[in-house]
This record gives sequence, C-alpha cells and structure tokens, in this order.
Amino acid sequence: MPTVIEALLVTKGHIFEREPFFEMIDTLSRPGPDIYINWTHVEQPAAEALMDVKRAERYDVIVWYDMPGVIFTGSNPPFAHYDPSPEYKEGFLSLLDAGKPMLFLHHAIAAWPTWPEFAELLGGRFHFLPGELGGKKYPGSGYRFRVPQVITVENPNHPIVAGLAPQFDLNDEAYMYAVLEDEVNPLLSSDFSFTADKFHHGGIGFQDHPRGSNLIGWTKLARNAPIAYLQIGHGPKVYSDQNFLRLIANSVLWAKSDNPTI
Repeated sequence: MPTVIEALLVTKGHIFEREPFFEMIDTLSRPGPDIYINWTHVEQPAAEALMDVKRAERYDVIVWYDMPGVIFTGSNPPFAHYDPSPEYKEGFLSLLDAGKPMLFLHHAIAAWPTWPEFAELLGGRFHFLPGELGGKKYPGSGYRFRVPQVITVENPNHPIVAGLAPQFDLNDEAYMYAVLEDEVNPLLSSDFSFTADKFHHGGIGFQDHPRGSNLIGWTKLARNAPIAYLQIGHGPKVYSDQNFLRLIANSVLWAKSDNPTI
C-alpha cells in the first residue's frame, strides 16, 4: 500500500523566490517509491482559520516557511512588530496540545517576536529588535548570505538525517541567533564562526551579539507535539540541494510515523 502524507505548508511574512521554491515543493510530492506527499498551501494571515484541531485534523504535518509578526518599515527603525491574535495563539497551542507534528524552516524562527512562548516552544529565536530568550537579554541577531559551510550530523541515528553523509558541504544563509541549547535535541551543526565580526547585516545592535549557536537543526517536544527546526532554506541554490531535499522529505516522513523520535 502506498504511503500518502497530507502536509499543510504555511508561507508569507518574508519574501522568497516563489517559482523555484514551489518547483522544489513539486519535486517533493513523491520523495520515494510508493510515498506521496499531498501539499496544501496557505498564506498568512489566512492560516489562522486552520489553527483549530478539527480543521487541521486531515493534515499529518504542518510545515512553516512563514514569518508573521515582523514588519519591514523601510524607515528608522527598520523593523516593527505586531502581536498574533488571541484566537491564533489559542488555536496554535491547541494543535500542539493535540500532538500535531510540525516542521519549521529557515526564517520561521523569527516569527511572532512579541510572543515569548512561541520561541520557547520552538527552541530559539532570530531577533530583529533586542529581546529576551530563556531569561537572557539579546541584541538583534545577524544574518549573512551565501556562506560556505561544512555541516555535521550530530545524531546519525535520527530518521530526519537518514541517508546523509556524516558531514556535507552547504552554501546558504547563516544566522547568528539565540538557541535554547539545553532544551533541544541537536541534529545538525555548522562549522561557521558565529561571531559578530563575521556578520554584516542583522537586527538592531547585532554588532554586539554574543557568539551565536552553531546548531542549525534540532528536534524537541513542544507541549505534546514533536517538532523539528531546520535553519537551512534561503534561496534557489539550496532549494535544489539534494541534502536539503532529503532533510525535508525525511522530516515529513518522520512526522507521519507512529510516535516520532524526538
């Protein structure tokens, strides 16, 4: 019998190159023999309508490639924040309480910066404005495009990294961000030096950011839900990267499995 997986894909809040991104999603519709992924795409803020246990019941996994809660103002200061609605928060938490598996990609770690619990549930945050995580204050985070990196698989027995070499090369955007390292289960790390002198762009005050975490992939339990985060995923070059494609396919299959390994 073929395995059919229903995946809900949520976007918007951060610009991305749509055509190559959705071409990538199309290639992931059949990641293996007798394995089919049916993708349903919804943008923010319409995704709020699906933040409900009953309405989201048909989906095996929710994949987040969105970044709501942040406004690029084009002025000074260049960033502003807005809150999720009480209904959105209640619905999102109800999905976690019901055990809905979730995969967060790339800039999704910067979503909802005024909602502290979101970052704690995810295991980290990219700050555009100075903020706090895990009781520690941080300046803005940093980002740098097109960074050659060597990625190390930290947990080779985890199904999300099945089929990957112990180390592989990657050229992608890097984040100097805050991660709750004691609360996540590492999957991937980068050999890049995540120090402020290596970053030329970022949130307010990123030049004073302490050394960032080199973790770029992890899993954790968020309330009752297994979740995974992959920092990889900026643009067309990585959309066609076979290691990235394998990671997404593996993550969706992991979400579909009985009792996903955290």
